[in-house]
Amino acid sequence: MLPIKMILNHNEIILKEILPKKSFFFNITEKLRIVFSIFYLAIAVFFVTNTLNSSFWLFSIIVIGIFCNALYITFFRWILKYWKLKNNCYVITNQRIVIVEKFNGKILKYKKLNEIEQVNAEMNANYFGNIIFGKPESLSGENNDNFYFFRKRGINFTEDKYAFLSVENINEIIPVFNELGLKVNKTFY
Repeated sequence: MLPIKMILNHNEIILKEILPKKSFFFNITEKLRIVFSIFYLAIAVFFVTNTLNSSFWLFSIIVIGIFCNALYITFFRWILKYWKLKNNCYVITNQRIVIVEKFNGKILKYKKLNEIEQVNAEMNANYFGNIIFGKPESLSGENNDNFYFFRKRGINFTEDKYAFLSVENINEIIPVFNELGLKVNKTFY
């Protein structure tokens, strides 16, 4: 067990504590996002190099904004994900799932078990992957989602709101969800 000092509700019992592995699980959607983000960064670099000699300063500011956005999508969002993996841990109780800061026990996110409609486990053959509580975010998003530059078309970079990322031995965690009455949809990549 991990030495977590989080505040529990009345009659709440910790069933499982999970420490995420400090590496990433790439499903098909994430691999396509990476390809798109590299392509987006290449286009942004092309625009920046072409606007360096331009005297139209408003266009230069817009291009710098696009370049910064491309840098975030390509690199900096991975740094933020790694920081979260390094500093957080996951807790399953008899009342809720919780994402907790490791060092101080502060609850960052939680979802009550009765609010969870579905649990999706995306994993590889070694049972390493992500556990998503709710419908996983798709590559193209929903029909009414807004994207960076277009209204109806684009790549969705929205992270799953409630997810345990980079979890090892998911096969040992699935029985806990089954005991709590939650059905787990398994996807192997």
